[in-house]
Amino acid sequence: MACSTSDNIQPDPEVPKGKEIKQLVVNGTTREYIVYVPENYSPTTPLPVLLSFHGLSSNMEFNYGYTKFNEIAEEENFIVVHPNGIDNKWVVYGSNNPDIDFTEALLTDLQKEYNIDTNRIYSTGMSDGGFFSFSLACGLSERIAAVASVTGSMYQPSINNCSPSRPISILQIHGTEDPIVVYSSVAALLDFWNSHNNTDNIPIVSNITDVDPDDGSTVERFEYVNGDSGVEVHHLKITGGGHQWPGYKGNMDINASLEVWNFVKAFGLDGKIE
Repeated sequence: MACSTSDNIQPDPEVPKGKEIKQLVVNGTTREYIVYVPENYSPTTPLPVLLSFHGLSSNMEFNYGYTKFNEIAEEENFIVVHPNGIDNKWVVYGSNNPDIDFTEALLTDLQKEYNIDTNRIYSTGMSDGGFFSFSLACGLSERIAAVASVTGSMYQPSINNCSPSRPISILQIHGTEDPIVVYSSVAALLDFWNSHNNTDNIPIVSNITDVDPDDGSTVERFEYVNGDSGVEVHHLKITGGGHQWPGYKGNMDINASLEVWNFVKAFGLDGKIE
């Protein structure tokens, strides 16, 4: 798929760099989001976009602060967007989802202003934002290339109603001692995505170096590979980990933000980027 903006949408040649708070009216409601544009942005070069959704009762500013995706964006040259949920939450279940409408409108608005690589739009989130990222994988798979969830999950009602239009790569980061989103929920979502993507049933398992023995947790990586179109399903299992964003709080053996970006960037709408 061509790495370009839509033929009938031309990006603004002059845009501010760095962090900006913007508003968008969707279905009569004013929505807010943070957009971070790296200093090397050029209107002649299409850039990937990473959507980062905050957790329940949190907000876009807090998510911006602890994920530090802006620092990675400067090194890797992509645009980061931190949307704000209504009443600090995301609508995960049900049809006619106002937050999916918001995301669609947001992406279209971004495409008008920036040169977006529409083949490489990704979603991630913490907790409720992770749940919602899966909602996007189910309901907006024609625009979202890959998804990474940190302490979020999928419960059975979401799995039962999930019908992506294409294979889609998934990363799930979760602690075994999470008291809010229990670890036992992870097995069903991995089974669903492995089945949908037709990946290998047996994962490649590796241990992450325990660089911080004092954090009370260790990490294993599970990689289910060889899915349709080269997509993959990965899981970072944090034994002893709680409901936290690794690298910011809790486990310090991995940096969740780096893990998210390094995973999603390898995939486009057509599968693995060779």
